Amino acid sequence: MKQKYCSNSCRTRAFVVKNKKGLSLPSKEIKKAEANKIEKMSLAGVGNAAVGTLAVNALANLFTSEANKPATKKDIDNLLNKLKQRYYPIFNIPLRQDGAKPYYDIETKNFVYIKNNLP
Repeated sequence: MKQKYCSNSCRTRAFVVKNKKGLSLPSKEIKKAEANKIEKMSLAGVGNAAVGTLAVNALANLFTSEANKPATKKDIDNLLNKLKQRYYPIFNIPLRQDGAKPYYDIETKNFVYIKNNLP
């Protein structure tokens, strides 16, 4: 005997369709109508998309810690300017008796005391 259906699910579906108890197979007219349907852009759809995007960005910004946020051009410029300084403060050496603060001099590779704050 030849096999009539390729699997049990196909045999069951054929029975359901034949006895009209469940889902029916889509007709060719419905497929043609769906193929010719052109979706149009509406102002409400654009507004909904914009509001959704703003909500997602606001929540992502709210729940992302400062350490995990991306660096901006201003952050990078500030870092480069700080790296170009000549003197860097040393925090583990005490102040001199006259109040001068210890700094590390990048050019001479020594530490120096400077009386007034550097700009």
